[in-house]
Amino acid sequence: MASNPKEDTGRTPAAARAPRSRGLLGTVLLGLVLLVAVLALNPVYTVESGEVVVLSTFGRYDPEPRLPGLHFRIPLVQSTHFLDVRLQTLNFRGREDAPDGDGILNHPGIQVLDAKNLPITLDLSLQFTPHAAEAAGLLERYGRNYADRLIVPLVREVVRDVVGGYQSEQIANQRSEIGRGLEAKLIEALKAYPFTVENVALREIGLPAVVQKKIEEVQLAKQEEQRLAMVEQQARKEQEIKTIQANTRLVETTTDARAQAERRKLEADANAYQIAKEAEARATANQKIAASLTAELVHYQSVLQWNGVYPATLVQGGGPGLLLNLPAGGPAAAPR
Repeated sequence: MASNPKEDTGRTPAAARAPRSRGLLGTVLLGLVLLVAVLALNPVYTVESGEVVVLSTFGRYDPEPRLPGLHFRIPLVQSTHFLDVRLQTLNFRGREDAPDGDGILNHPGIQVLDAKNLPITLDLSLQFTPHAAEAAGLLERYGRNYADRLIVPLVREVVRDVVGGYQSEQIANQRSEIGRGLEAKLIEALKAYPFTVENVALREIGLPAVVQKKIEEVQLAKQEEQRLAMVEQQARKEQEIKTIQANTRLVETTTDARAQAERRKLEADANAYQIAKEAEARATANQKIAASLTAELVHYQSVLQWNGVYPATLVQGGGPGLLLNLPAGGPAAAPR
């Protein structure tokens, strides 16, 4: 039976479109699969502030680190290695290893022997900053655990070299000197590595019990000596105060005595002057009186003062003395 040409013509276009539709769908599915795979492989990554990324291509590190920002990598070919380049703190303290924190690495205290082979424990902190430009070389040589592999052994070695030259009895009194020595030695030792030392702090020094007891006894003796010195100084000050007070009283007494003596002298001088003036006045008066006296005036004064009574005895002048006894009563008693 012959086929209908019109019917064959109508079926041919539909049959031809089916393979093309399936091919387009396959392409879309393949694209989606590739997109999902690409997204799953994460070719885009972000570098935060305070860190860098070192890319490795088939295991080989790229010497140029990726700085903060948005970056791309080739999936399955390149790997990212993040490195924190902020300030890192390395603590040595206590007897046990404490958990690490963000930018903080904790280790037990460092035990060393002094010049007499006595055990000493030191607690210290080291702050350093890795060099971002040399991150690839740091990871290549020491890995991400570079602090434990490089810095910790270096710090322990420096501490042993510095502290080993002191005796336990000296360490307590020379703490500042030891701290400066550790800082200088660590800065010098880490110059050859991609780090910058920011700070070295000596926190605590653990001495043997026998040495600690001896130091405490010495400190108590010094405190007692200082107390006695203060008591002696206080007594000396009190004695000085008493001496000053005594000298002041002596000066006041001496001043009063001098003032009284001076006053008495002035009074005596005044009295003597007055007496001298009075005597001089009397002498002058007597001289004037003597100059004014005459025989007539004396006779006149005698007459004025005579009471009319003759003396009982008269001495007759001329020749041998002759005593005459006159009758009492004078002229009034003579008979008339």
